[in-house]
Amino acid sequence: MNQAARAIPQATTIEATAAKPRWLLSPGVDVMMIGGASLLLFLFAYVFIDKNANTTQISWTMFYLAFAVNNPHFAASYVLLYQDKRHELFKHPRFFWAGVVAPLLILGYMGACIVARSPQYLSYAVNVMYFTVGWHYIKQIYGTVVVTAARRGCYFTKTESLWLKTNLFFVWFMSFIGGNLSIREILHYGIGYHTFAVPPEVLTANYVLVGVSLAGVAWLFGRKWLQTGKLPGWPAACSFVAIYVWYLPGLYHALFWFTIPFFHSLQYLLFVTTLKKNEFAAKAAQGGGDGAKARRLFATQAVKFVAIVAAFGFLAFDGLPYFLDTYVLTYDKQVFGPQLAMFVFITFINIHHYFIDNVIWRHDNPALKAYL
Repeated sequence: MNQAARAIPQATTIEATAAKPRWLLSPGVDVMMIGGASLLLFLFAYVFIDKNANTTQISWTMFYLAFAVNNPHFAASYVLLYQDKRHELFKHPRFFWAGVVAPLLILGYMGACIVARSPQYLSYAVNVMYFTVGWHYIKQIYGTVVVTAARRGCYFTKTESLWLKTNLFFVWFMSFIGGNLSIREILHYGIGYHTFAVPPEVLTANYVLVGVSLAGVAWLFGRKWLQTGKLPGWPAACSFVAIYVWYLPGLYHALFWFTIPFFHSLQYLLFVTTLKKNEFAAKAAQGGGDGAKARRLFATQAVKFVAIVAAFGFLAFDGLPYFLDTYVLTYDKQVFGPQLAMFVFITFINIHHYFIDNVIWRHDNPALKAYL
């Protein structure tokens, strides 16, 4: 690397990126996993499937697919924090907060609600869950756009990043408000939580803000293309359009709605897979060169990682809470319903997942710079 690149961090980043391929796994796989597959299914559902069609089959299909995609995507975040960053948990305040303090606070609150026999206060955790999950979806979209654009040498200015973030946050508000236009009680694993009654005028105003901020994004990137000839690329475009399809209330389709968590998880696993594949390949090359020994090392690490996330995903989302609810815990099912452990596990993991990703997927993470 030349002296100028060493002196200028941006030059270092650009030089490192230029040495990497423009895609993560492959051009077609990137586009499909990052959002393209969800767009195709969305079009198919709208053209060929009645919005009032029975959703029983798709709900069961997504339930089983969750064991292969949704649950491992959560489990992977725990591996990235508690295994890869285990030495930093008690050294770095950010990791200590996400890995120790935040989970203790969440579990402490939920435990206190159970001891106090208060399903009402326990239900507030569901409101927090949907709030943080929406935020997490938006932040993931921003990251996918930025990373895949950078692989193509398209870097965002501070103004472009700000407009993109602003538009995505308004998309998130649009979805959150759309689900809270009236007070309803909805059961979440036996615990009833209540939505809010946001005035419909707020949703109308938010639609306007979405449109204005989207126009700003289009103008800025149109100007970038005129000046530099560069655009973020197809993976970034698919990811950006996908969040509109997932979140825009006016595009709601009951059948497609069941698939959104699956496609979000698939998008997440694209980046986890790329990160770990490159990491394992680098370690295998260091330990075994480029021959059979290196391939064995790579395969061993990959199989171990897949086995861990698959096992943890099954145990955390099904096996362990089911066992506790059925054979171990004794509690008043008239108060908390028949699946209290399932409620606690799934609600906790969804909330904690936001805090984990908030510290793992940052530009100053050395592993991301090296392998992603």
